[in-house]
Amino acid sequence: MAPSNTAGANMATSGAPVGGASGAGTLGGASNGGVGGSRAGNGGLGESGGAAGAIGGSHVGGGGNGAGGQVDPALLPETTLHLAGDSTVMTYEANSAQEGWGQELPQFLLGKVKLDNQAIGGASVETFYAGRWKNIMSALQAGDYVMAAFGANDSGTVEGRHVDPPAFSARFDSMAQEVSAKKATFIIVTPSALQEWSGGKNGNQRLGPYVSALLTLGGAKGLEVADLNARSLAFLNEIGQEAAKEIYIDGDKAHFTKKGATKMAELVARELTRIGSPLGAYVK
Repeated sequence: MAPSNTAGANMATSGAPVGGASGAGTLGGASNGGVGGSRAGNGGLGESGGAAGAIGGSHVGGGGNGAGGQVDPALLPETTLHLAGDSTVMTYEANSAQEGWGQELPQFLLGKVKLDNQAIGGASVETFYAGRWKNIMSALQAGDYVMAAFGANDSGTVEGRHVDPPAFSARFDSMAQEVSAKKATFIIVTPSALQEWSGGKNGNQRLGPYVSALLTLGGAKGLEVADLNARSLAFLNEIGQEAAKEIYIDGDKAHFTKKGATKMAELVARELTRIGSPLGAYVK
């Protein structure tokens, strides 16, 4: 079905996805493999994303925005939200049964937010930085927002995609500095949980070191952190492995159905409010 765009037109620019044409290449390989733009099965992930709690010292938005803020929506200026991420975040074609959470995020935001979803399948933070990051930086204006969500491909073993946690954190740091230099706001989104079930519980072994690196960076640099990883992990453990089949497409470990993408988008939106981000004032 066509992507929901109630919060503004999706402006994803063209460009060859890192993981194959249109980011829809089938994935295969070992359970630690990379993620392509399509189904992962036991393979890895395409350029992906993630969001759950602010950490001590992380930046809290000001000006009455965010949680508890009483801001009249009519007084809010129009703004653009740019998304950097992988296949778990990207917008898919209208006839695709698979969706990314960025595709469903507009329904949770006011119409004053225009969405520029640059996320693409197969991306790690480094491959994205070498490619589509240029699109974001060329379009970025003062007052805009950039949300970056990676980790699925970075944590895998596919050649050219794997990024160790220290380098992963360092690249997020450099992107945040570039965004700040343009007087825009950078928001870290931790990667959405993978299906790693054992004894009826979903763990976080593969993504754990990457999430920790992002939380540490956010606390050290005063960056906003929407911890989708913690929120999605808690949600999966609440609904259980059987119900999770409706969230991930065809038993995939990382990629979402429309229902799954919508739920992840809702968790991201609620995180923006919970952490007190200025962008939280635009959440419905």
